[in-house]
Amino acid sequence: MGPSDSHGCVLFDQVLNSNDRTRAQAQGGGATSDNSKDKRFLCMFCNKGFSCSQKVEIHQRVHTGVKPYSCTQCDMRFAEAGSLKRHQRLIVHTGERPFACTHCRKRFSERSYLRIHQQSNHSTR
Repeated sequence: MGPSDSHGCVLFDQVLNSNDRTRAQAQGGGATSDNSKDKRFLCMFCNKGFSCSQKVEIHQRVHTGVKPYSCTQCDMRFAEAGSLKRHQRLIVHTGERPFACTHCRKRFSERSYLRIHQQSNHSTR
């Protein structure tokens, strides 16, 4: 493909600085944007740009299906640590519900669920 770093991603700056811009776009996957210098690392599958190698490595799991984070209480696996943490907070495993509604004291495992509850039950619209 093109120049790559140790994480298997194309360095955007090196592709753009090649002699033939058309060839670079073909190798890099299309047109560039104004903020391309901030997104030096490209996904080797879809050429989406990222600002650091760790972010592109996590993104590439969408394409590879790699799920390095596994739940110790069930067979579920996750591509991101945050997704595992959210899963483990579910009622099935811990019953933890750290987000409480200030109007009715109902509790939720995720902040987004609390927001939805408040909008649909306590909104003054």
